[in-house]
Amino acid sequence: MNLREVGALFLVLLTACSGVPRVAHPQVDAEEAQLAAARYELRVLTPEMGQPAPVVVSKQDFQKAMRMLAAEIPLSAQPSETARWLMEGELHADLRADVEGRRVVRLLPLEDGTPLEAASLADFARGYRLLCQVDFGGGDCLGLYSDGPELTRKDLHTLALALSLRHVLKETKVALRDMVSPQALVSMVVWTGCFYLLLWLLPEPVSKALAASLTVALLAWIPAKMLWSLMDGWAALVHEVDRATSYEQMEQAAARFRKLMGENTAQVLVMLLSAAVAGGAAKFASKLPKLPGFGRASEWAEAQGLKLGRASEVEAVAAAEEQTFTLMVRRPGGRAAAAAEEAAEARVAITTIIRHLGGNRQVFFNGQRWHVPANRSIKDIPLKDPIGDALHAAAKRIAQGWHRGKLTPQQQAALDKARARGDYLKAHLMERRFRGQWVENMLREQFKHLRWSRTGVDAVDPSTGLRYEILSGTESNFALHGRRMAEEFFRMIAF
Repeated sequence: MNLREVGALFLVLLTACSGVPRVAHPQVDAEEAQLAAARYELRVLTPEMGQPAPVVVSKQDFQKAMRMLAAEIPLSAQPSETARWLMEGELHADLRADVEGRRVVRLLPLEDGTPLEAASLADFARGYRLLCQVDFGGGDCLGLYSDGPELTRKDLHTLALALSLRHVLKETKVALRDMVSPQALVSMVVWTGCFYLLLWLLPEPVSKALAASLTVALLAWIPAKMLWSLMDGWAALVHEVDRATSYEQMEQAAARFRKLMGENTAQVLVMLLSAAVAGGAAKFASKLPKLPGFGRASEWAEAQGLKLGRASEVEAVAAAEEQTFTLMVRRPGGRAAAAAEEAAEARVAITTIIRHLGGNRQVFFNGQRWHVPANRSIKDIPLKDPIGDALHAAAKRIAQGWHRGKLTPQQQAALDKARARGDYLKAHLMERRFRGQWVENMLREQFKHLRWSRTGVDAVDPSTGLRYEILSGTESNFALHGRRMAEEFFRMIAF
């Protein structure tokens, strides 16, 4: 089993609401034993813990860095497919902004491609040709036509990002004029940036594998608030592009996103995207020490218990409603002691999914996810839990009946207020929380024999003393509950 396969297996376990526990084998080979001894720890970065100010990258240092990176960037005739692969293929669908009135209410997958109006399509095509002619000597400079003769919504998102980064991309072209085809390199960087940013608009805002390493680097060069603002601004840009009927409207939307980013953040974004393209998942971290501002970025990361030189150890980064970022970090830990502990757990088919810094952990056993505090043993997990199984099945069934009509007037008002401020990501995460509250309320009606509470653990079975927490089965939510309830022993009822 190679490292990519192991990482894929871990992420499946991490996001699962239920599943099959690891099978114990009498003989475990040395490689498997070493991997089993790994530790997955959580790091939570709040806006207050982020960089107090962005690392400033001068134009001269930026151009020097781009010349260095360009020599190692593999150029592709299919930049969109290469970029999708770099981001681990996690974005399986295009997105569209679902609008009520003048507000974005959610971002949904595009199943049919939603063809553009003929007149709009022609106008976008004219604007794109002019951009390529003026900035990159003509042709299909971003590779928008590499997958077909007509522009799609996905192409327009990429074009909008290119317009937002136009000034920085021009600097890139100047820096690379004597080295490689600037046009081919720019298309790779822009497509990779588009797929990376779109990951933050999925139902669970999260980046994994190479995308997670890129997020860690961005957090080291710019403040957490600035990265959140970048994500929120991108959500607004996608919304405006999906509504645009002319190239001029797209230019105006891109100009607003460019102003929100600022030149320094745009340079950092392009520089780190280039490092990701040049290094891929295996070598991205090794590129970072050569970049301008690495010294200060590395010092900040060290203060948070992270090492930029080992950014690949961060396997997932999730955004939470409080504008925090939760990092899942793979740590080797004490090999001998860990191997012995894992071997003991394997005999009862228990898998440790997350090990928190405080010693508490989340484990997977018999299709169940339990949170075990540092002062409790895995032996406290019951072999059978019929009440918990019934709760789990009911939660999954009830969650399927959720729709926005279930929102209370107060919840709808809170969402409207957030969207009016342009806090699209916060509104999205709030709606997910309201969905969880609705599911919990429905469970309260169905399982009245349990003791329910609005504080602490959600429910207690008075006949067994077992505790249950109702939550949506997302990475950031699992992490959040493990952090906030470190001393509690409970089963996670995820839906």
